Amino acid sequence: MAIFTVHFPPTGPGKPPAPEKIVFLRDGFSWPAFIFGPFWLAWRRAWLVAGLWTLLLVALALIAWKLRVSRDAMSWLTLGLAVWLGFEGERLVGWNLARRGYVERDLVIGDNLDEAEAAYFHRHRASERIAKDDVAGEPAP
Repeated sequence: MAIFTVHFPPTGPGKPPAPEKIVFLRDGFSWPAFIFGPFWLAWRRAWLVAGLWTLLLVALALIAWKLRVSRDAMSWLTLGLAVWLGFEGERLVGWNLARRGYVERDLVIGDNLDEAEAAYFHRHRASERIAKDDVAGEPAP
């Protein structure tokens, strides 16, 4: 089972977000982020983070070249950064969403994204139904 954070897009006061605009981010290690790095960030539309990550890699390569750091040391440093991005990539995407006005609203547990979405929307519909029954004065089933 995995934990997913649920991020709502910016909306007007009292307006619920469109379901297709809600973003679910899996918490945990991301193999695609580890393997593809800045390309994965760009694919996730975290343009600023992808650009900054690329600049970091280029700056480290230039510094290592200027200081004549061994290739082994650079390989280990690059591997360490890739592992770090694997663990923190989804949080960087979440930070990018927050910059665009998204708000983290909920946590959901599921084996995969489809199951997490189904669990969230099932729970959301059930709570709406109970709230409507409470307003109408009818007993909840």
